[in-house]
Amino acid sequence: VGAEKGIICIEDNKPDVVELMKLKSADFSNIEVIAVKTKYPQGAEKMLIKRVMGRSVPSGGLPMDAGCVVSNVSTAQAIAEAIRTGMPLIERVVTVSGERIAKPGNFIVKIGTPVRDIIEYCGGVTGDDVTVKLGGPMMGFDCANLDVPLIKGCNGIIAVESTVSRESPCITCGRCVDVCPMELAPLHYPRYAEEGDWAAMNERNVRDCIECRCCEYICSSKIPLVASIKAGKKGIAETAARAAAAQAQTGK
Repeated sequence: VGAEKGIICIEDNKPDVVELMKLKSADFSNIEVIAVKTKYPQGAEKMLIKRVMGRSVPSGGLPMDAGCVVSNVSTAQAIAEAIRTGMPLIERVVTVSGERIAKPGNFIVKIGTPVRDIIEYCGGVTGDDVTVKLGGPMMGFDCANLDVPLIKGCNGIIAVESTVSRESPCITCGRCVDVCPMELAPLHYPRYAEEGDWAAMNERNVRDCIECRCCEYICSSKIPLVASIKAGKKGIAETAARAAAAQAQTGK
């Protein structure tokens, strides 16, 4: 990509890893290792760029628009392995955890392994009222079918006690606005999504949302904000696709 400098970011609650990486990269003058604050969602691309480089990715833009390329450690390792050995990505590290997992841990798992097999390898789940999530505790989503295969983007499997949240009307407290790392106003999105007003959602920069779920986590009304955000992104994309198709048809 023509980058002149590489920066390795490690959370500051791992000082031994920071020191080890500094030692390993000491011979590379264009590689810097820095410790970043252990705070969710610090690891998100746009958050890292703002924290480390002091740059902001423009609304609707990509890291490249800020002159950066961000790769997580799994991607960097997979690229290095492919270059060195020619081996494509066939396995990844997966964290299996949660209070309902019998034997939690970190495992190297082949891509395509059924989620059910991974859980059984960990001793299965304890109890009957269990919800299995794929991904992390915040951004993960419920897995309705344990026979689905592990995909390359899945870094975690979590088994927790099932809970049911009762949604109530928004009280306009603004707490979701306070915690949004992208400085958005999530409280407006459910109404726009219900009305199908994708233009309004686009004007309020819904596409900049990184779906960290901080807004949903803190919402006292238990409103599924991320669902409306995803609907908005989909609606905007479909509207743009229809407009492009109509323009192409007119051009003929």
